[in-house]
Formats: sequence, structure tokens, C-alpha cells
Amino acid sequence: MSVQPVAHTATRTPQEVLDAAVAAAHAGGRPDLADRLSATRRLLGTAPVTVQVAGGAQQDRTALVTALLRAGSTRPSFTFADPAGALGTAVDAVVLAVSAARVLGPADLDLVRALRHRSPRILLALTAIDRYPAWPGVLEADLARLRAAGVTAAPFAVSLDQHGLALASGNPSLAASSGIPALARRLDDIAEQAVLGTAWTAAQEALEAVAELAAAPRPGGRRRRTASDRDEPDPGRARRQQVLADGMAAASSDVEFDLRSRVRGAVADAERVVEASDPTRNWDELDAWLRARLTYEGEQTCALLGARAAAITAALERDLGGAPLPRQEPAELSDPFDGQPTRNAPLGRRKPLAARSRGLVMSAYGGLMMTLVLPRIAGVQLPLWAVVAAALGTAVLLGAATLSGERGRRLETSRTRARALIRHRADGFLLVAGKHNRDTLRRIQQDLRDECAARERAHPPLARSHTPARSGRPVDG
Repeated sequence: MSVQPVAHTATRTPQEVLDAAVAAAHAGGRPDLADRLSATRRLLGTAPVTVQVAGGAQQDRTALVTALLRAGSTRPSFTFADPAGALGTAVDAVVLAVSAARVLGPADLDLVRALRHRSPRILLALTAIDRYPAWPGVLEADLARLRAAGVTAAPFAVSLDQHGLALASGNPSLAASSGIPALARRLDDIAEQAVLGTAWTAAQEALEAVAELAAAPRPGGRRRRTASDRDEPDPGRARRQQVLADGMAAASSDVEFDLRSRVRGAVADAERVVEASDPTRNWDELDAWLRARLTYEGEQTCALLGARAAAITAALERDLGGAPLPRQEPAELSDPFDGQPTRNAPLGRRKPLAARSRGLVMSAYGGLMMTLVLPRIAGVQLPLWAVVAAALGTAVLLGAATLSGERGRRLETSRTRARALIRHRADGFLLVAGKHNRDTLRRIQQDLRDECAARERAHPPLARSHTPARSGRPVDG
């Protein structure tokens, strides 16, 4: 009997592999499996590789993206959207554009702390290196400040003007020395890694689909068997494994979204309190309230996790039959703030006494001079007592305005620091609670898988007996 040649599939694209798997699922009478593979196929074709470009002025960011596109970096999709707090939408990479004219300041570091939650890949693009010869020292200082802030960034020194001149003159060596091609290649590598990750997911989906089709043949189909066939494996095992895997994936997504949403709401409420009060006076109360609020939100997320685990357990019970499965209770979240560094109250910086006194004296002196000089310039003759009273009143008013402005500046500084402390507290809680939830889901999944395997060993499926044929040739069953 001749064997039909099989098409070589080693060089097939992930899209072609998924198309073949979808066709096999339809042929095997599994429209649900075909729909799932089709969704993965659409994801493979439409999932963008997004790069967040932040820092600097809008004009500088636009010029940097234009240079990267001209350098051939067309695979990623660039966005300029400002980060919506520490819990913004995830991206594949972040490019922080900073100028070589100065070292990173507190505002830049706050921006980086917010952006690092969007992507673990942060690229530091130091621009205008052709204008500032001391840029190596600035770059080293920037990296040191980022390391002190707990952020790891890949440095790239670039010159937009030099790259534009190189393109205009057709000078490849000048373009390479501008640093833009190196940054573009790095972004393309990140895009390639993201595409490979998506392709790996598609391959896993295809392999799981093949395993399901092999374990559960099409109902009502004709089976060709030989006389040497033995007992078939349990077709429900693959189905239960799929129910467990899909249920845990959905539960993980729901729990993660719920936790982030709750933390974001707690941070917003705390910042509203900061805007309406003086955090230097009630910081201890606000910090205690924030701890209690975050702990409560974490407990609510754990309750959601328990409900999702109970639903998965119930689905497996219906499939297995028999005695109920042991209930999987999530472990309690221990103190999520244990180990976090202690932060001082957000006190505003007060100017030295000499500086404050000088400002007060200058304001009062200015008021006196205006009251004494302006009537003479205008040619108005006023009694001496009126001039003195007006001078003293003006001096007092200007001095009071100076003191009020100083208090307002200190209040705004303390509020800015309080908001930073609130975000730091929320970030630490999110890391601890997120890891706790992931570990709990992993433990529950392992326990349920082990319990299902034990049930299968204790109550194996009924074997299907086949009438032996006289020869080893396949016969229709």
C-alpha cells in the first residue's frame, strides 16, 4: 500500500498552523475548539507591539519617533499618551526621552516610577548629545539616579540633528554615530520577541487542540481499529484539564483586574483627602486609613478568588461525578506592609530664618516706599499722620501676603510629597497582594489537578472491548 506524501510543515507560519488546526477541529466535530483557535488566530494577526514614548516636550518626542521611523523601526506602534498613574495600561516597552542639558530631576523620577509599572523594559534616550559635550557625565548621573530609584534602564545616547544631517547627506557612518539606528534596532528586537511570544502561544494552542482531538474523537464518527487495539484512555481527562486550565486563566485575569481597580480607587480617594487637607497635620491618620483600606480591598479580592475557585471546583465535580471535591479556600493575606521601608511625614521645606526675614523686611520696605513716594510723584499733599498710617498699613499687608505665600508653597510641597508616599504605599501593596493571589491560584490548580488524578486512578473509566479480528488489518468498527 502506497503512503500519501505529507506536506512539509517545518517552515509554516503560525497563522498557517492555526488555520490547519481550525480545519482539523471543524472536521473533528469540535466547533468550540475551532472558535477558540480562531480567536487565537485573530490575536496573532492583530496584536500590536506598543512602545510608550514619554519625557521631554511633545515636540521632542515627536521628533524622536520620526527619526526612529526614518531609521526603519516600523514594527512597533508608538504612543504619546501620558501615564494614568501607577496603574496604567501595559505596553511592550517605554522610551524615556531626556535632554543632555541637565540631570534627571524629581519630576522625571516620579514619571519613571509610574512608567515602570507599564513595562519592565525601559529605554533611556539621552537626546541632544551633539550640543552638550559633557553628556557622558549627565548620562552616568541619570543612570545612578535611576538605580537609586530602583529602576533599570538601557541607555541610548542619540542626536536627532546629526541623524537628520546624515540622512540628507547619505552618510551611513554619521547616521550610526547618531545613536538612532541602535535604538531602532533595539525596539525591533523587542517587537520580534513579542511576536515570537505570541507565536509560541499559538503553537501551544495548536498542540492542545491536537491533544483534545486525539483524546476525544468526533461523536458518531467511524473508527478504524485493529485486532491489537487495547482499552482506550478516558476521553474526559483532556476535557477536565482544559476546564481547569481555562478556569484558572479566567480567574487570574478577573482577580488581577479586580485588585488593580480597587487599589486605583483607594489611591484616588486618598489623593482627594490630601487635596482637601494639610497632610503635615493628619498624615498618621491618613496613612493608617490607607493601610486599612488597602487591606480591606485585598480581602475582597481574596473573596473573589475563593468564589472563582469554588466555581471551577463545581464544574470539575459535575464532570467527575461521585463525592464532592475538597473545597479550596484561599490563604489569608498576611500583613502586606511588612518589610516596606518607613517613610517620614510629608513635611514642606521651610526656608532658612534669614531668608524668610529678608523676604518679610523687603516686602514691608517696599510697602513703605510706595506709600511715601507715590503721593509725591502724583503731586498730592497728605497730612503726615495719613502718610504714616498708609505706609504702616501697606507694609503690614505686603508682609502678610509674603507669609501667606510661603505657607501656600509649603502646603503644596507637602501635598506633592504626600501623593508620592501614597503611590509608593499602593505600589508595595500591589506587588505583595498580586504575588499572594498568583501563588494561591497556582496552589489551588495543583491541588485540583492532583485530586482529579487521584479520582481517575481510583475509578478508572470502563474499558471498551473490541472483537479481535483474524488479521492485523484495520477493520471498520
